[in-house]
Amino acid sequence: MNALLAALKKETLLFLRDWHALALLFIMPMVFIVIMSLALQERFGGSDGLQLNGQLHDLAQSPNSVRFTRELALSSHLKLNSDHGELNQQRDLFALTLEPGFEESLAGENRQAGATLEFAAELGKRERTLISAAVREAFAVLNSTLLAEEMGYDRQYAEQEFLRRGFVATREHSALANIDPTPNAVQQSVPAWLIFAMFFVAVPLSTAVISERHNRTLTRVKTFGATTTLIYAAKLTPYFVINMLQLALMLLLGNQLLPALGAEGLALNVALTPLFIMGICTSFTALALASLIAALASSTEQATVTSATVNILLAAIGGVMIPVFVMPPVMQAVAVWSPMAWALEGFLAVLVRGGSWTAIALPATKLLLFASTLMLLAIALLKRGTQDG
Repeated sequence: MNALLAALKKETLLFLRDWHALALLFIMPMVFIVIMSLALQERFGGSDGLQLNGQLHDLAQSPNSVRFTRELALSSHLKLNSDHGELNQQRDLFALTLEPGFEESLAGENRQAGATLEFAAELGKRERTLISAAVREAFAVLNSTLLAEEMGYDRQYAEQEFLRRGFVATREHSALANIDPTPNAVQQSVPAWLIFAMFFVAVPLSTAVISERHNRTLTRVKTFGATTTLIYAAKLTPYFVINMLQLALMLLLGNQLLPALGAEGLALNVALTPLFIMGICTSFTALALASLIAALASSTEQATVTSATVNILLAAIGGVMIPVFVMPPVMQAVAVWSPMAWALEGFLAVLVRGGSWTAIALPATKLLLFASTLMLLAIALLKRGTQDG
């Protein structure tokens, strides 16, 4: 016990003196979370405030083209003007032209398009789909209104009652009624970059282990009767504590700071115990991966490059940098092999869907089995290394 306490004290003091590692593990994820949450808040669920500027040119100047223009102006996502100018990202993103034959096309009297929709070259697929949907919806409303009038309804009823009343009620599934189940940028960014930061302990941990191995520190400590497993457990403990502090700090940042900066807040009225269990499993996996890299690398430079490369690759395919649900099917199939994807799945199950123990059972089990395998292999290699030394 005395040997364990002494080792813990030594490792803690050494780690606290490494300000570069502390900055890497705390400041980096905070910066990424703030930047990505603010930059992507309109890409996830929270697109209610999204407005796309565009030009509307009514060349028909007919009663129904005026009615269509009025209907289109009701869209909350489109901001229309009658200016003529170049389409680009800094000005107008699209141009909708109602052709002179609008009335004839609407009545089916000719096969020519009654309207032309042009997009700016740099406009994304999501925005193009949104604009097209808004235009088609306005046409559908106009057509339905005209049909209702032909059936004998007066215009006021056709425009206000026949089309405006909601005959389909929509609701979102959530395990907890007071949680918004629609994913937003904060719910994606906070756990994603938290996981990335947890795995980045591989950089300071692996370099510390290799330095001590070269200095024969582990061999000298073993002369006092401490086992390799005991020594390594003491070395990992400060990093585990740091991971838990990262978890608490990043959740607090998402809940308190981001709303003050204009982003959606991270709701924490969820089951916190499963959330911290996921943090423990993620930390264990990150430490196991770092241990294996430390056992395999022969120099601090090699460990640093390997740790950074492996973490970036796991993050890229695991949904940290690009959410899994927007990936093509091939990449989604690859993502299931990343431990970061398992960790993110568990965090989102609690933060977004209000899940509890059953929701995290599978991802947590995957992480623990994977981490146990890596850790056993790392300890075996470290034992052999100290014996050889």
